[in-house]
Amino acid sequence: MSPNFPACYVVVKKDDKILFVKRANTGFMDGHYSLPAGRVEVSETFSMGAAREALEEVGLTIKPEALKHVHTQHRYSNKSEFTQWVDVFFEVSDWSGEPINNEPDKHSEIAWLPIADLPDSIMDYQKNALDKILLNESYGEFGWESKP
Repeated sequence: MSPNFPACYVVVKKDDKILFVKRANTGFMDGHYSLPAGRVEVSETFSMGAAREALEEVGLTIKPEALKHVHTQHRYSNKSEFTQWVDVFFEVSDWSGEPINNEPDKHSEIAWLPIADLPDSIMDYQKNALDKILLNESYGEFGWESKP
C-alpha cells in the first residue's frame, strides 16, 4: 500500500500576477518555482494549512475564510516512492503583510510572475493545476500515466 498525503497550495494573486517561491537546497526540484505550499498537518484543515504555509513561506497573514477553493488534484508520484497526493489549491487576493522570503534556507527568491506567461520552470504538477485553474476546472489528475 502506498502512502497518501494531503497538501495545500496558495495562489496569491495581485493584479495579473501570481506569487511564487523558487526552490533551493531541498533536493527536490530545486531551481523550480512553486506556489506557497506544503503538507496539511494532522491537527488542521486544508484551509488552515494553506494559511499557515503562506505565513511560514512568504510572511503573509491570511484568514482561512478568505481562501477560495479553485482546484483539487489527485496526484500520483513515483519520484522517491510510490505515493498518492491530494492537492488542494486555494486562491486569495486579501491578505496582510508584504511578501518576503521567509525561508531562505529552502527558497532562493520570491517572484511575482505574470499569469498569462508563466515560465517552464514551474513545478510540473503545479503548472498542470494552474493550467486547469485558468480554464475554471475544479478537478484534475496528474502523474497516473507513470503508475506501474
